[in-house]
Amino acid sequence: MLVILKENIRTLGKLGEIVKVKPGYARNFLFPQKKAVKATKESITKLEEQRSFLEEENIRKLNVAKELAASLAGKFVVLVKQASEDGKIFGSVTTREIAKSLLQECEIDHRKISFNGAKIRNLGEYQVNMEFHSEIVVPITVHVVRSETDAHELRQVKLQSQKSQQQESRTAEQEDVNDK
Repeated sequence: MLVILKENIRTLGKLGEIVKVKPGYARNFLFPQKKAVKATKESITKLEEQRSFLEEENIRKLNVAKELAASLAGKFVVLVKQASEDGKIFGSVTTREIAKSLLQECEIDHRKISFNGAKIRNLGEYQVNMEFHSEIVVPITVHVVRSETDAHELRQVKLQSQKSQQQESRTAEQEDVNDK
């Protein structure tokens, strides 16, 4: 099925492109999300008329995504899960759990989180991606621990290391200013 993209989609193409997709993908995802329209002569001419409006809308969404990405840069998530002695957790970590723990910072849709094909089923540290826009992907570190005390200690260590990195960057900036 040929469709015209109404916004940039990282895996398909850019705004206004005509691409071929499977009918189910178009019917179940692209059309309901208003990311594409069926490619007909009428829709092509209508899209050309609306192109400037859609580009402005895309730029607005990109700016909002950049602000969200800046607010979440360097953030981490600590999840407490029950686990066996060998570190295997009961169940798995879901995108909804990660979105819920990030909810204090900003409103996040769990569908924007991807595990890069991996499943989180063991204790440890994992990298997940948050895709706010087709051009903006922010990596988030997820720590899965067994108890609240481990989570508290890990948060303290992480916050301490972030503060020391910020202080180091400030002193480096001040040295650069002083050298000039």
